[in-house]
Amino acid sequence: MAAAETSSAARWKPLARLRTHEMVVAEIESQLSTGELKVGHRLPPERQFAEVLGVSRGAVREALRILEAVGVLKAGTGAGPSSGSVVVSRDTTGMAMVLRMHLHVGSFSPDDLVEVRQLLEEVAARKAAEVAENGSDIAELRSLVDRMNLTQDHKILDDLKADFHSRLLQMSGNALAVMLAGAMNKSVPPPDTPETGSQAMAYTAIVDAIAAGDGHGAARLLTAVWEASRRPTGLSRLGRAS
Repeated sequence: MAAAETSSAARWKPLARLRTHEMVVAEIESQLSTGELKVGHRLPPERQFAEVLGVSRGAVREALRILEAVGVLKAGTGAGPSSGSVVVSRDTTGMAMVLRMHLHVGSFSPDDLVEVRQLLEEVAARKAAEVAENGSDIAELRSLVDRMNLTQDHKILDDLKADFHSRLLQMSGNALAVMLAGAMNKSVPPPDTPETGSQAMAYTAIVDAIAAGDGHGAARLLTAVWEASRRPTGLSRLGRAS
């Protein structure tokens, strides 16, 4: 009997101790996940919300500030129908800020950052090839590569490469990938190598693959660019990548 009781007790673990405002955040998140709370819905005014939840106004205020900071809520002003925070979407400023903060304090290793950035761009290259019929996008990428060919200034070259990678991500149409990569820009600069001519050749090959609708080929070439930045001599082989 004692053995059975011990076995049963072993399945349980201590519960996390949440502060009151964290419980309010969790409740709002729960209602968002179930669909009871949707974009455009307005939360009750602060005092009423605190009474309904059975918590202090301070706890509600802190929870709302957190969710406003990450871009999930927009604070309501005034009284009456216009009071109470509103659920919003497409404001990723706060989310990007949180990610940047974690990058600044070293929550992720440099290898992790480079690998994720590379994966994002591989997906972007494949997606960009699917919409390659948009001639203006291809022309913009080619213009950036042409300007790479014309400069010997490494700062200008870095800026052009950053613009190329950013434009490629935008072409993918994946808003999350654009936001993540944007937050990572300062921590993970574009691939680098001292061979300017080889870089331009590599980027030309990527644009050619995208223009031809060869997403897998473009992704392979882009991967090779990232790998060559750690092995500079590797770029000389990119023009023959298949």
